[in-house]
Amino acid sequence: MVKTEICGKGSSQGSEEERLSQLPDHLICVILSHLSTKDAVRTSILSTRWRNLWQLVPVLDFDSRELRSFSEFVSFAGSFFYLHKDSYIQKLRVCIYDLAGNYYLTSWIDLVTRHRIQHIDISVFTCSGFGVIPLSLYTCDTLVHLKLSRVTMVNVEFVSLPCLKILDLDFVNFTNETTLDKIISCSPVLEELTIVKSSEDNVKVIQVRSQTLKRVEIHRRFDRHNGLVIDTPLLQFLSIKAHSIKSIEFINLGFTTKVDIDVNLLDPNDLSNRSMTRDFFTTISRVRSLVIRHGTIKDIFHYMELEPLQQFCYLSELSAVCSISNLEMLLNLLKSCPKLESLSLKLVDYEKNKKEEVMSSTVPPPCLVSSLKFVKLESQLLGCGTELKVARYFLENSTILEKLTLKIDYMYKDEANVNHIRQTLHAVPRCSSTCEVVIHSLLY
Repeated sequence: MVKTEICGKGSSQGSEEERLSQLPDHLICVILSHLSTKDAVRTSILSTRWRNLWQLVPVLDFDSRELRSFSEFVSFAGSFFYLHKDSYIQKLRVCIYDLAGNYYLTSWIDLVTRHRIQHIDISVFTCSGFGVIPLSLYTCDTLVHLKLSRVTMVNVEFVSLPCLKILDLDFVNFTNETTLDKIISCSPVLEELTIVKSSEDNVKVIQVRSQTLKRVEIHRRFDRHNGLVIDTPLLQFLSIKAHSIKSIEFINLGFTTKVDIDVNLLDPNDLSNRSMTRDFFTTISRVRSLVIRHGTIKDIFHYMELEPLQQFCYLSELSAVCSISNLEMLLNLLKSCPKLESLSLKLVDYEKNKKEEVMSSTVPPPCLVSSLKFVKLESQLLGCGTELKVARYFLENSTILEKLTLKIDYMYKDEANVNHIRQTLHAVPRCSSTCEVVIHSLLY
């Protein structure tokens, strides 16, 4: 047992538990609220001081895996809902790994929605079906944060969630496409929305329409039959990750600060969607920070072969995944970013049947001359030399570059190769005399 000193009066006769016991009830309850309900109850054996404190915790946190059987879990959790039937419940978290009926889940949610609940987190992991969310949840006037995973939301005529600010829907099944639309549009102070879905559900077009949303993340296994509509004039951050998509429409994105895109938009065999692609690039051309993955940058490069790309006049930060067979196209993309200050580039070799390109443009993009200050290169190409060529190009052509960082991951220890890269880059003549070169190497 560890002895402690308190207030400089010599060794305490108490333990760490006794030191905690000196805290007021409300602080101990805050500590217990970070434990599961089962663990919070266990603290009752510490001392007489702790015997009943767990009953004051306004948080219920249940996981069916913590009990020996599912029936024992239902009985254990049910006893706590009965105990709190007349008291304030701030947060409810339930994680279920079985689903023997749905009556208990309905009664639990019905109870907490009547007791000023602010946070609800329900997850159901079972092969027998989705837990159905009761109607009381759709009109909870105190709910601030709602997180649902693998449950079913039924069709409802009326939705009112006046305090909801954060909505997280992970593989939620909707019986009707309009239910999701109602939940979003009837949450008048909603600020953050996350949707993770598969393509095998009833929502074929996700419509995000909100005058208050600031952050939206949509991750979905789209196919060519699914669509997306976004109308969010106050949006600050947007993330869309999908394999492919039938249509995407931006009605109003305002002046979104950051966009993270990983989606295939342009089908080389179907030019009828070129107008949609043009509108998409026009919309994101107004952002200040842009993250584009390999699929999207391929679409950008293909689009640039068909018609000129819009100017990204506000873009100051760009992070991209680029194949070594598209390095010249990358330079053409940078020509559309006249105010770019920071570039993070991950080099890949996904298209092994195509020849590696060399960055040989004699006229560098304008941003290299006037604005680019930071370049970060990441490579997993096992020292093929491409990362050196790319680093050399930026060192030789960037007038005001302040820092170039090269991160290299090698599958085998090769310190000699890393030292060679250091020596080679040190010898490269730099257009910017103040540029610092940093090499990070992860050797396995």
